[in-house]
Amino acid sequence: MKKMLALLLLQASLLVSASSNAALLEGNVFQPSGENLVVQPPSGWRLAYMNGSPTGDYVVEFMPQNESHENWREGYMSVQRGTADLSAGTHLSTQIVQRVLQGAQRNCAGHFTPMKQKDSMTNGAYTSISGGFCDRLGSTAPFGEGSLIAVFEGTRNLFLVQFGWRPATENELKGNPLRITPQKLQQYLDLLNRATICGGQDQLTCPR
Repeated sequence: MKKMLALLLLQASLLVSASSNAALLEGNVFQPSGENLVVQPPSGWRLAYMNGSPTGDYVVEFMPQNESHENWREGYMSVQRGTADLSAGTHLSTQIVQRVLQGAQRNCAGHFTPMKQKDSMTNGAYTSISGGFCDRLGSTAPFGEGSLIAVFEGTRNLFLVQFGWRPATENELKGNPLRITPQKLQQYLDLLNRATICGGQDQLTCPR
């Protein structure tokens, strides 16, 4: 648990800035084995980065075809898997989402607008979803950055999914505190709602 919690809290910086110093994906594609989360990226997005272990923790990132990994604007998506000690009746996803949001709010140089946190079941997996928007981040996101995050609980792993967005101008969607259209936000929520955990004990076989 401590290992996984540390991993996810380290990634709280993704809520503040989902850019990364990692290079574009080059020859590091692998097929994860064991318990895995199947969640589709938005249509037309490409695999941009992947790192980790096929049998252990990993991170994979997607973004639109015309976006650069270091300076994206339209959108960003990441999926992380991390081993966790998941005891029956204790839902770590709720605690982790709360702590990630607290870290994002502390690290926001401007005003942070949080989303309401929602806990539910997603195709049999306990899930906690929330997010928010920070209106001042610096040169990588001069007009702010928003994120939608979800933590899914498997039987041996936790899975953190994040969608990110950045307004292109100071006034884009200024009337919306989260600076994202309801249609785009719903698209991301629909993708999360269709996510499925597979490959583990007593679970469906993952598609290849």
